[in-house]
Amino acid sequence: MLSTYASVSLANIKHNIELMRSRLKPETKYLAVVKANAYGHGMEAVANCALESGAAYLGVAFTEEGVRLRLAGITAPILLLGATDEDHMDDVIRHSLMPTVFTIETLQLLQSHAAKLNMVCRVHIKADTGMNRIGFTSEAAFTEAILLLKRCPNLVLDGLFTHFAVSELADTSFTLLQAERFRRYVEICSRNGLHPILHASNSAAALHIPEAQFDMVRGGIAMYGCHPAGHAVKGIDLRPVMSWHAYITHIKTIPAGEGVSYGLKYVTPCDMRVGTVAVGYGDGYKRCLSDKAEVLIHGIRARQIGTICMDQMMIDLTNVPDAVVGDDVVLLGRQGNDAITADELADKAGTISYEILLSVSERVPRVYTKD
Repeated sequence: MLSTYASVSLANIKHNIELMRSRLKPETKYLAVVKANAYGHGMEAVANCALESGAAYLGVAFTEEGVRLRLAGITAPILLLGATDEDHMDDVIRHSLMPTVFTIETLQLLQSHAAKLNMVCRVHIKADTGMNRIGFTSEAAFTEAILLLKRCPNLVLDGLFTHFAVSELADTSFTLLQAERFRRYVEICSRNGLHPILHASNSAAALHIPEAQFDMVRGGIAMYGCHPAGHAVKGIDLRPVMSWHAYITHIKTIPAGEGVSYGLKYVTPCDMRVGTVAVGYGDGYKRCLSDKAEVLIHGIRARQIGTICMDQMMIDLTNVPDAVVGDDVVLLGRQGNDAITADELADKAGTISYEILLSVSERVPRVYTKD
């Protein structure tokens, strides 16, 4: 028996991609974002499933992630969404990865490295339209970059993109402003005879702002079954992909007035049947959830009590009197008629669903299911 494991539903990945694609124009491409080990779900398995489900591109953050996919036998276009430093440029070019460019210097270095290798490097240029992270912020500098790229025989402009800062909000005014700013960069390309793949929409915009679809959308958190708004949205049937399980290793009755776990901060208000569960913050179950979270046993909610330890934690079994050692404990996911969602845990931890999923550590085995 595994002390803890994360079950990853490839069927739900497929469902979520099909749901998002159903809201797009037929010709709009889908880029599956699989950075950060596919948001904690397992990069190789998710990437292959996404491609089988109709994704045309994959998106990762850094060179190492792209190389990892290539070594796994994946040949689809891979966009590096973050910066690429010079030390990695040869690897980027040799493995046919597409770097994001947002400085003149990067273009010059990529041309130099590609010429040295006698290879062609396809690039995506990024325009910063309001996120204020990376991207060209000046149309003059962008124009200079476009003119330089046209003189680079070893570089090809594959894409032009931007990133929306608040597309999950009901008020779409700033997102539409960003889209309008983006169109000015598109026009500069057109005037110079360049017609790259255009993409701006992340999950939220892809689901709710059809006028910002352009040629391709980037599916991230929604592909994993969470809505970017931080809660379920009526009419959007996203299905959570990950469920996280552990089991009860020990049960005992603790007398009233006894402290539980490190610091003895939780004191039993009465005689209490308490279970120990083989999971802790070493597995990514956040310590800040101590005395806040609930788990599911036999489909019934049970409170987590006391400080969460590195490898173990305690739960109040008052509501589950028939619980026994070995019982399945659902930390995240559905059991019976109830479910613990990533959004619920995020609210209690003071963070977002993305971080909850990414926090499930590498020592938690991923088990993939197709049903």
